Amino acid sequence: MIRVASIQISPVFLNAQKTWEKLSEKIIEAKSNGADLVTWGETLIPGYPQWVSPSGGAKFNDPQQKKVYAKYWQEAIKLTNSSIIQKMKALAKKLDIMFMGGIAEKDGGSIYCCLLTIGQDGEIKGRHRKLKPTYEERLVWADGDRLGLKTHDLKNIKVGGLNCWENWLPLARVALHLQEEILHIAVWPGSSGLTEDITRFIALEGRSWVVSTSGLLRPIDFAHLDESEFPMKNMMESRSRSWQNGGSVIVDPKGDVVAGPLIDEEGIIYADVDPLLAIQERQNFDISGHYSRFDLFNKP
Repeated sequence: MIRVASIQISPVFLNAQKTWEKLSEKIIEAKSNGADLVTWGETLIPGYPQWVSPSGGAKFNDPQQKKVYAKYWQEAIKLTNSSIIQKMKALAKKLDIMFMGGIAEKDGGSIYCCLLTIGQDGEIKGRHRKLKPTYEERLVWADGDRLGLKTHDLKNIKVGGLNCWENWLPLARVALHLQEEILHIAVWPGSSGLTEDITRFIALEGRSWVVSTSGLLRPIDFAHLDESEFPMKNMMESRSRSWQNGGSVIVDPKGDVVAGPLIDEEGIIYADVDPLLAIQERQNFDISGHYSRFDLFNKP
């Protein structure tokens, strides 16, 4: 068995260092409660690019959009020489815990929606860049690749993950099913409407444990920003309800909710993942094995 902790918090928006400091406190709390794996929402560090749609982000060559993009790029994380990555690796090793969570990764002048995995030994095990950013996200994030589309071993349990709407991609899910995934991590910017149906669907399809981990983003989370670097501040603060309301939830291989959903609040939810429960459910339906009929579907 492994214990998984789903951390739902808001970022210190557009401040990667302070967001990491906030997150690290929650990671330490999760470890004190016995967690072997911690996960957090899509691009929590330094935040989901929520401003794009309400501020007319598709305006070509707009100086305000370019200014915010540059600030977002500045706060995004480069895997090769980031002090935050070094701190993540050190904390994972110190606590003997696996991390699987969302960051905005920069490479060159581009930004990628990245699901980062750091092992218990403090080494990066994988970086999965979102294959196809959704709709207005394409104005901020570049297309990903297949290098990170793989599972990782944690105490002999195969763990895989996908970003947000790519969880709806059948072939992306199949790529992980075929690597004998037992625990699936789905990271989201934060919306109960996004997580409530698909979390159970993925669990029932794969006969897998599924953790949907969301972020949280409220009007108050923009209060610390300066309009000179974030011209959309007043617009983002004026909303009467949350931009992202969370919705973190954990579902077992039978499709039953075992923790959450966590709505409109920060917190941590936990589940003890028994791999044999997944195997029991695969006795009659195993999408990664006898039920898939690869002898038929692999043919052109």
